[in-house]
Amino acid sequence: MEILEGNTCFYVNDAQGKRVAEIVFVPTGDNLCIIEHTDVDPALKGQGVGKKLVAKVVERMRREHRKIIPLCPFAKHEFDTTPEYNDIRA
Repeated sequence: MEILEGNTCFYVNDAQGKRVAEIVFVPTGDNLCIIEHTDVDPALKGQGVGKKLVAKVVERMRREHRKIIPLCPFAKHEFDTTPEYNDIRA
C-alpha cells in the first residue's frame, strides 16, 4: 500500500485509482496545522491505515516546525493514546 501526498492531505488509492483512504489537514498561521478529518474505506478497516495517515501528517508537520490541533475524532484519539505525539500537539 502506497501513501500518496497532496498539498493538504495524504491518501491511498486502490488499483483502479479510486481514493480509499485519506487524511485532510489545514496549515494555519505560521506554526499550526489542523487535522480536519480521516476517512478509511471499510474494506481497509483494521489494517492500521488511519494510524499510518496520522503518522504521515505528524512527520510532515515536524519537518515544517508546526504544532497540530487534531479536530478529527480519530486523529484526536491517536494523539490521546500515542505519547510520542505529545511534543507536536498544540
